[in-house]
Order: sequence, then structure tokens, then C-alpha cells
Amino acid sequence: MEINKIEERLRKNKEEKNFRSLKIIDENRLNLSSNDYLGIGQDKNLKDKFLEEYRNEISFSSSSSRLITGNYKIIRELEEELNKIYGKKSLVMNSGFSANKTIIETFYNKDSLIITDRLNHASIYDGILASGSKIIRYKHLDVNHLENILEKYHRDYSDILVVTETVYSMDGDIAPIKEIVNLKKKYKFDLMVDEAHSYGVFGYGISYEEDLIKDIDFITIPLGKGGGSIGAYIICSDIHRDYLINFGREFIYTTALPPVNNLWNLFILKNMKNFQEKREKLEDLKNFTLNKIKQMKLKTTSTSHIISLIIGDNEKADIVCKNLREKGYIVYPIKSPTVLKGSERMRLGLNPNISKVEIEKFLEEFKNECNNLF
Repeated sequence: MEINKIEERLRKNKEEKNFRSLKIIDENRLNLSSNDYLGIGQDKNLKDKFLEEYRNEISFSSSSSRLITGNYKIIRELEEELNKIYGKKSLVMNSGFSANKTIIETFYNKDSLIITDRLNHASIYDGILASGSKIIRYKHLDVNHLENILEKYHRDYSDILVVTETVYSMDGDIAPIKEIVNLKKKYKFDLMVDEAHSYGVFGYGISYEEDLIKDIDFITIPLGKGGGSIGAYIICSDIHRDYLINFGREFIYTTALPPVNNLWNLFILKNMKNFQEKREKLEDLKNFTLNKIKQMKLKTTSTSHIISLIIGDNEKADIVCKNLREKGYIVYPIKSPTVLKGSERMRLGLNPNISKVEIEKFLEEFKNECNNLF
């Protein structure tokens, strides 16, 4: 792209209040923007236990892809543990973005139909674009609309993929996975479920907790949120795993994550059942926060630990967040076009280390800032 075109596009982004820049986080402030929903990544006791148990096994580079020398002992142990838990085969990937994109672009093509929830993650849309498949978007969480599309097109395509997330990061709402699975009794399609924002918070994920693993063709479990780490798991059949290893370009041509990361992932996986107290504290804080929002007549669409406070304007969202940061809170706006115009917001990521007193005070400050602008 020519420099003048780059400059023009950046200038337009600034004019529309959509310009992004990197920020330095002040760790002394109350962090309400983190995706570390169980506080695992910041748990000193957990880190001490990990180091005590695995200090002599830590290594910081895999140095190659998994098809060369990067298929080290720990990554194999991690996949064996996943296989036992989920009752299917697993494949460890470097990121959730890569896992989602790789599945779609590897298995689907111009002869396929992909039906996706309108609000699915960018990695899913990138995978669809890379695959060349026909795409139809169904209304967010609307199973009736999804069924109407399946009814209309299921005879025209032998290859259909339906894609949904479990918990949505922008609205904090939860997909009716069981209802979507039930459609498989009536129509022939593959189902892919992204557990990015449910793993940890819902134990091994909503698909696992609702006993739906056997009915879902691809489950992706990114680890950068409730998993308190980095990387991702794909849960699938044996033949799908073999195909990904042989034809998944982002798997084949990527250096594997360092062993230390997957050692931590294995440690967290083995300790997942021990985090029940964290989950209960988070659930209690979520219910408290949603009740306060209702009492204060603030606007949200959320029903989970991810809480969006709707502001409705890019510039006002910027101002509210800037003023709250100056008051000691780590908060950032989510602006259009990331979300629909008119639904610009501030998104809160709760975790069990935040107190009810802190949340109540923050909501009062938020309401005051909004009242000053509207």
C-alpha cells in the first residue's frame, strides 16, 4: 500500500475516533479489563506451587515446529491428559485465533456453506474468508433463525459448518449450545464451538459441563482468558486430528510454544477441579454486580462474568474511560466498528480478587461520569 493511502486511512480513523494505540498498564490501579476471570495468572500461591513442583523441568524454547523437534514430552503429556478428560483426541495450538482459523480453512472450501453467529470472533471470520466458503450469518443467539437457514440450504450443500461461541465477549451473553446441538438430529452439519470465555469459569467448559462433547465436531479452548495462560486446545475426532497435522498450515509451519507455557497449561488443567472456590466467588460477584447495575438503571446486555456497560457513542466512551482511568481504574472503551454503531461501551472483566465494595464504588463513579456527558 502506498504511504499516502496509509496516511489517509489513519487520518480517517482518527477523525472517526477509532484510532488505536498501545498503552502501558499501571498495575497499582484496579484492573477491570483483564480476561483473567479466575485470577489464575496473578495467583502467587499457585505460581509458587508450580515452581516447587516443576522447577527442574522448565525450558524456554521449543526451537522448531511440532513436526520437527517441537513435539516435546510435556506437550504429549498435556494432550494425553486432555484425551482422558474430554474422551476425544486433542491437538495443542499456539493461540485461539490460530486454532479457529486453522480448523475452518483446513476442512472447508468454496463448495462448503458456513453458518456463523453474527457476533462471532474475528478469527472465525478470517478462517471463513481464507476458506472461500459461502457464508451466511444468523441473528445473534437466534436458534430459530439458524434453523430457518438450515432448512433452506441443507439440501444444497453436503458440507455445512455451524459456528458459535459459548460466552460472547462483547455482550457477555451465553449461547444455547444444547438447542444448537439438537438441530443435528434434524439436519446434517458439522458443529464448531469456541470456549474462549467459558473455560475455567465453567470448569472444563460449557460443552463439557452440559455433556455435549460427543455431539460437537470441533471444540476450541483458547487459554488466554480463564485459563490464565497462552495457547489453545482443539478437541476433535482422531481422523480430524490427523488431517489437521497433515494439512493445517498454521500447525505445520509454526514453532511450537515453549515447554514452560505448556507445562503451566498442564498444571492448570490438572488443578481445574481445585478452583471451585474461585468460581463460586466469581459467581457471587457477578450476581452482585448485575443487581447493582439494575438498581442503578444502567444499561447492559450481560448475563455472565463479562459485563458491558453501554454508552452508545465512540467519543463519549473515550471520555468516560479516560476520566475513570484518571480516578484509578483500568478500563477501556469498546468502539464501533468492533461493536455495532450505537452500542459503544465499556467492558468489565470480573474476577474473584475484586471486592463488592470496589465494584459498587466504581459503578457510582461510572454513573456520575455518564450523567456529566448526557
